[in-house]
Amino acid sequence: MDILKNKPVIIFFLVLLMIIAAAYLLHSLYPPQRLPLRIDEIDSSSAVCFTIKDHQGNVIMQTGLPVTTDDEFINADDFHYVVVKVKGNSAIAELKEERAAGDLIFTPADLTITAAVSEIFSSPVKTKEVVIYHTHSDESYIPTSGTDSQKEGGDILAVGKAFKESLGKANIDAVHSGENHYPHDINAYHRSRKTLVKLLKPGPDAAFDIHRDATPASAYHTSINGIDAAKVMIVVGRTNFNMQTNLRYAKRIKDICDQAHPGLIRGIFIGKGNYNQDLYPSALLFEIGSQNNSLPMAEIGARSLADAIAIDFARTE
Repeated sequence: MDILKNKPVIIFFLVLLMIIAAAYLLHSLYPPQRLPLRIDEIDSSSAVCFTIKDHQGNVIMQTGLPVTTDDEFINADDFHYVVVKVKGNSAIAELKEERAAGDLIFTPADLTITAAVSEIFSSPVKTKEVVIYHTHSDESYIPTSGTDSQKEGGDILAVGKAFKESLGKANIDAVHSGENHYPHDINAYHRSRKTLVKLLKPGPDAAFDIHRDATPASAYHTSINGIDAAKVMIVVGRTNFNMQTNLRYAKRIKDICDQAHPGLIRGIFIGKGNYNQDLYPSALLFEIGSQNNSLPMAEIGARSLADAIAIDFARTE
């Protein structure tokens, strides 16, 4: 009789145990996806980075981003590589295809980028809106600040500010978030995801996550109009359902930069993970310089990149 009286309680606990067991099983079979640690999260040494080479030993690319088998890289000359082997911090990649160069954008050939942007926005157009944020808000540039990380907010925030200011000059309304996502660990993308969700509520035209890489200075050094500047690498997460749309957008920006500011874009890295790009079809991650380049160089790189964003918006108006 007592057992019958307690039957509802027994059923409740049996159901609860079944739910717990099912949750454990699902977690074991389908663990939550996390982005791999960046090299600079694993080892703080500024000399450590992944090096991707071809079978002949030629260096294709260096980066502090994690590199895994099946990652891809489109280099500055539009050669498209796929990673076939990774051992430690070294990777081997094979040529997948050589992408045809895009059509020329500017005529006449000597038209300067400043004149191009001015001409494009001389007639009234709908104001475009973008959002800018920093998953790794602590990132800094050693030649400028003497450190590669500042937990209260690093040099990367100044790069985002320069990017915003240049976009504003091209009639683009940019919202720049300085939200702090420290520490610089595996959960940083989970924290910045909350920031991005809030930023996306108004429905902007694009979303940009601004970083700096972790490589030797030479990997990101370039010259824009005779001035030392930091190169930019565009990053697309290949494990998100917006990947193809994100990649098309990245290629458009690269094509414009290649003609407007040759040498600015070092390539497009298509890496494992989603980098929160599953939230938006026009979301991109930009690595602007490395920790061994200076902040002024990165700011010039960011301002030059803004030119391409502005031109792309005008072309797709």
